[in-house]
Amino acid sequence: YNGSVTNSAIINSYIDLIIGRGLAPERKLSNESSQNWFEFKQLLSSADLRKIVSDFELFGEASMQIIKKRGGGLSSINHIPKEKVVPQIADEEGIIRGYFYCDNWARTSQNPPEYFPAFGEGSKTETEIFCIKPYKAGKNYFPDCDYVAGLQYCLMEEEISNYHVSHIENGLSFGYIINIPNGASYTTEEKDLLERKIKSKLTGSNNAGKFIISFNGVDAEITVTS
Repeated sequence: YNGSVTNSAIINSYIDLIIGRGLAPERKLSNESSQNWFEFKQLLSSADLRKIVSDFELFGEASMQIIKKRGGGLSSINHIPKEKVVPQIADEEGIIRGYFYCDNWARTSQNPPEYFPAFGEGSKTETEIFCIKPYKAGKNYFPDCDYVAGLQYCLMEEEISNYHVSHIENGLSFGYIINIPNGASYTTEEKDLLERKIKSKLTGSNNAGKFIISFNGVDAEITVTS
């Protein structure tokens, strides 16, 4: 999404198409239903609705924080960033009964995960988490996004742009041939190590057209051919 301009534009278009003009009832409502609909509209803001739809299209699922009233009913429905929510292990029936929330999963020691029961489990806690995701075979915990089959092409578009920008930044050079003197004296391990070091510096789309500087003694020489 961040590296492929085509994929980003498509996802943003899908988000706009899904949201449309916002939520609306499927049919004409009675007076009682109209009151229920009005109350529901107060639970979920337009900003949270857009965030939920954005996560659903980007990740293939979305998470919501359900705040309940003490006397019964709901107080609010809030968006939770999907990358911060992880399901617990499913029970023997294959049902996920709760979720863990962490502000930074890379640093759980500084941000201890907090457990919340899944919405609809009949818990007495004030806050629950509800996840929406389509069924996909073998994907009980994390579903694939709709564009998973095109991820390689998204990556290719990103790497092609990196490659050309690197060429421009490095003087539009097509690379170099490096001739190592007295190569027969190197062991196989030394050759492999030298090759890996050179590749790490010169290969990849971000290293297109880079050059190498070598500092040698009087009798040693490395020739580099453009």
